[in-house]
Amino acid sequence: MPQVFAETDLQKSNQIFVVTGANRGIGYGIVEKLATQIENGIIYITSLKESDGKSAIESLTKSLGENKKSELRCHQLDITSAESCKKITTHLKECHGKIDVLINNAGVAFYLETIKTLDEKYEKGWHSMNVNYFGTKQITLNLLPLIKPGGRVVNICSQLGKLQHHNNLKYTLKLKNAKNYEEIEEVIDFYMGCLKEDTCTKNGFHESPYRLSKSAEIALTVLQKKLFKDKGIKFYAACPGYVNTAMTLFKGTLTIQEGADTPTWLATNENAPDGVLVFQRKIMEWY
Repeated sequence: MPQVFAETDLQKSNQIFVVTGANRGIGYGIVEKLATQIENGIIYITSLKESDGKSAIESLTKSLGENKKSELRCHQLDITSAESCKKITTHLKECHGKIDVLINNAGVAFYLETIKTLDEKYEKGWHSMNVNYFGTKQITLNLLPLIKPGGRVVNICSQLGKLQHHNNLKYTLKLKNAKNYEEIEEVIDFYMGCLKEDTCTKNGFHESPYRLSKSAEIALTVLQKKLFKDKGIKFYAACPGYVNTAMTLFKGTLTIQEGADTPTWLATNENAPDGVLVFQRKIMEWY
């Protein structure tokens, strides 16, 4: 009798992965790991400039050599642009019909000590919200109709978004228990009003817009798990840790490969916990 081997989660063929902001940093590391684990898959590297995606493919193809098990492709994507999100959605639908996994890695951060004026803080605060929350929401809603039942959305969040970093019970509970997008965005609007008036501390918020944007992104993950449960799509919030990348001004204590481990695990492992914040493959309470 011939032997029968069970197909594992890391051996499924013909899977389509889309990784946003993947031409460098953690996104690059995620693609690198996926390319060595997924047999005969197709992994999309998206970047603001298509040329950056092409350069990433050249670099990975050279460094991985025979260890590369999946095809790498690139596509331009600005998650804050409705037109850009629509273009990649159309491309993926025409080329593949469906996709398996979306990994929302694209994000921005800035350091408060580099800000010189309140107006600059307010401007960069909105940029943080527009990329880390609204952009993540926009590309996810665009691609959701293409994600197969049993597919996944992995959001690269941060433990800096834990609600304990804020001291405003009314609005932190609103994030924790959000029943719709409007409730999350009500918190963002109130926070940005505080930021504009320089009253964040007075109103119980941390001064960093990045932290609030990541709180909102975790809340988005938890909410979408509830909203799309019937579609069989799972949503994951991954904290990569303090990684040595340009975003951390290369001060991080973890390597890109270490930072990419949990997001890749969430994207591929059948037993990975969904709808919660996960760091180093373990659930981390965010409230």
